[in-house]
Parts: sequence; C-alpha cells; structure tokens
Amino acid sequence: MNEWFDAEQHVDRALELFERGRWSEAEQELRKALALNPDQPEWHYNLGLTLEAAGRDAEALIAFTRATELLPEEPQPLLAAGMAAARLGRLDDAIRRLHSVVRLEPKQELAYAHLIECHIRMGNHDQAETTFYLAQHALEESGLCYAAIAESLAARRLYDRAEWCLREALRINPSLPRVRGTLGRVYAASGRSHRALQMYLRELRDDPGNIDALLDFGDLLFEMGRLPEAAEKFRRVLELQPANPEAHIRLGEVALAANRLEQANLEFELVLKLDPLYPDARTLLGETLLRRGRIDEARECLKLELERLDRVPDSDESHPSSTPPASVREYADDLARLGKTLLEAGMPEDAARILTLSLEGVPQEVDVLRRLALASFQVGRTKEAVSISRRIVRLDPACIEAMHNLALAAFNRDRLLVALAWVQRGRRISPHDEGLRRLRIRIILRLAAQKARKAWANLRTRRARTTPRFPWLRIVRI
Repeated sequence: MNEWFDAEQHVDRALELFERGRWSEAEQELRKALALNPDQPEWHYNLGLTLEAAGRDAEALIAFTRATELLPEEPQPLLAAGMAAARLGRLDDAIRRLHSVVRLEPKQELAYAHLIECHIRMGNHDQAETTFYLAQHALEESGLCYAAIAESLAARRLYDRAEWCLREALRINPSLPRVRGTLGRVYAASGRSHRALQMYLRELRDDPGNIDALLDFGDLLFEMGRLPEAAEKFRRVLELQPANPEAHIRLGEVALAANRLEQANLEFELVLKLDPLYPDARTLLGETLLRRGRIDEARECLKLELERLDRVPDSDESHPSSTPPASVREYADDLARLGKTLLEAGMPEDAARILTLSLEGVPQEVDVLRRLALASFQVGRTKEAVSISRRIVRLDPACIEAMHNLALAAFNRDRLLVALAWVQRGRRISPHDEGLRRLRIRIILRLAAQKARKAWANLRTRRARTTPRFPWLRIVRI
C-alpha cells in the first residue's frame, strides 16, 4: 500500500514538473514511480510525452510502445508511437501503427493526416491521395488532411490544386499552424514571390516566434537573392533557439553564396558539432573547402559523408540525427548535391554511385543525368555515358552539353559523320557555342586527313596497277 502511495506521489510531482517545463526532473519522478509499479500504461504514456517534449524521440517511442503493449485497445498511445516513429524517419513502422489507430478509432483526424505525410515522405503520392479520400469519407471536414495533401500536390508541382486545398484548410480551421507558410511556399514555387512574401509577413504578424515560418521566409528571400534579409530571418531563429542546426546551416549557405567562405566554414562545422549526422552538412563543408582550395581536406570530409550514407542503422537504434529528410525528393536533392561536389573534388567513381542513387528518387532530373554522364565518361564507362546522354536529349532536346558529349564520344570512336551530325544539331540551337565550334574544327580536320589518306591509298593502288612488275626489264625492238 505504501509503495502504491509513494508511486502516486512521484507521478503527481512529475505532472507538476512537466507543466513547468522541467523535463529531466519529471522523467526521474516517473521512472521512480514505474520502478515501484511497472505495469501502469498511463505512466509509460506520460513518460513518453515527457521524453518527446525533451526532444528524445527514440526513447519516447520505447515508452509509448510499452504503453500500447499494456493497453492494446487504446488508440492514443498508438497514435503517439506512430508520430514518434515518423519523426525518427521509421516510416513503415509509423504507417503500421497509424493504420492500427484508424482501425480502433475511424474518426481520428490526426492519424489520417500523419498517414498522408508518411506516404508523401516515401514518395507514394497515389497512396497519399487514397488515404486523403478515405479521410474525406470517414470525417465530415478535415483541415489537417487538406493541409497534408497540399504538400503532395505541391511536390508534384500541381500548384493550383495545392493552393485550393490550403485555402480549404484555412476555411475549416483558420488557426491551423504552418498552413499560411505552406501557402507562401506554393506561391513562391509558382513564381508569385510577392504574394508569398505577403503570406509569410501575415503569418509572422500573427505568430512572431514561428520558427518554421521564419525558416521558410528566409529560404524565399535567399532564392530571391536578398541575402542580408534572409540572414536576418535565420539570425532571428537563433535568437529563439540558439542551437537550431537548420538556421546555422542556412546562414552558412548565405555566406557561401556571398563568397564569405571562412564564415560559411565556421557555420557548417558548428552544425556538425550540434548534430554530427545532419544531412547535407558535410557536403556543404566539402564544397566550401574546395572553394578555399583545401582539396585534401574536402575529400576527407566527403569520404566521411559517404561513410554516413553507407551506414544502415539498426531499426531499434537511436539516431543522433534529429532531421531525417522530409521527402524522397528532398533526399534525392541532397544526394544530387553530394554527387556534384564529389565530381568537383575529382572523385568520379563515388560521384557516379551517388548520382545513380539520386535518380531513384527523381529519374527525370536532367541536371543529375548530365553530371552522371560526365562522371561515367571520366571513369571510362563510355557506353553507359552515351546511353545517359541520349536519354537527356529525349528529355531535353535543347541540351547542348548532352549533344557535345555524344559528338565527342562518336569522335573518339572515329565515327566522324555521326559526331558531325550531333555538332550540327547543337549549333542549330546555339550557333555561337565555343565548345561545339572547336569540336567541329577537329572533326573537319580528321575527316580531311581521312580523305587525304584514302586518296593517297587510291593513288598508290592505281600506280601499282599501271607500273610493270619488273620495271628494270625492257623489251628492245631490233
């Protein structure tokens, strides 16, 4: 009886500490209570909430999982576990848990919204739409689901439909977080930058401390070339959250764009101290070191990033990185940037491997295909490079680089007429391209040399036929 009373007292103190934001002390009290009575699902759930508030999602997931084992028919712990798994990037696990929530509670709006988000992050946009329509059938109206499916539509560049969904979300629930910020991103992506700026200003007027809106606003200003204003937004984030790695990495990108290489170097190194597995940080650091002329250091840095990508963590392992890529597209973009930097660092074999991985997410990305073709040429895989270049021309018939590569490959194999045809096709698109002009001169010179050799060979053959076999023998008439 005393143990039960002591455990209840620990739980009461934990609740008080939680409400005051003292997460570590609240955790200690809950663990003391669970040591006395480990079979209380509500206490495990509360421990999960405390760990979640402290940013320790992997440990929170363990606590939520224990709560669901003790209370399998209760949807709330399952929902919390699914959301924690999604934040950790364990999307298959998250989807499985969220489907269980929907089976237990068919009108659970949060479960549908997070299911849509998980499918989007995996690149399964058809499945995301199916889930959205199931939610429409189960719920009367869901602002969260409209906002979630808008992300899928925006990722597929269906901006008009995305805008409509976001406006519907705001109509249903004007207080939904991040919807105006997402609408701003849609405006920016569809070329309506000034409307996007107005949307972010409105969002920040209503919520000046909105970290996500500040970061998105800064990204838009960066894309518009307004670097000082972008840097100011990222510094504002750091005033609110001094250890925010996203703000530091964006400040580094601003410094890199302004050619302040030493400052960029410091920002990227700080990000790696805050989160050693932060996506893209070592790639950006390697790019900065290359531009500073520190080639060997850049290569070592890029090798560490390749090792990070090659490590496949165990499913139960706690990831130090708190920022898994938001979508398949974002992950592909990170790989594409790494591949580009590897190519610049003189590591074409690694670049080809990484760029091939990137294309699994965005198979029609012409810029990535161009770099992959170049890497393949550099490592001697000419047949593969030619195949990639032909694919580029099918996707972008005006791609001069691909035509130059195809002409050069044909020239190296002595297929001069084919090479000349590619050069002439390229020059019709860009008559003043210097690379094509030089290659045309080389082709013409080699064709002339071939023609001269052939003419000389024909002449020798003709002389051989008309000259006596033994010219020193003469027939003398008497």
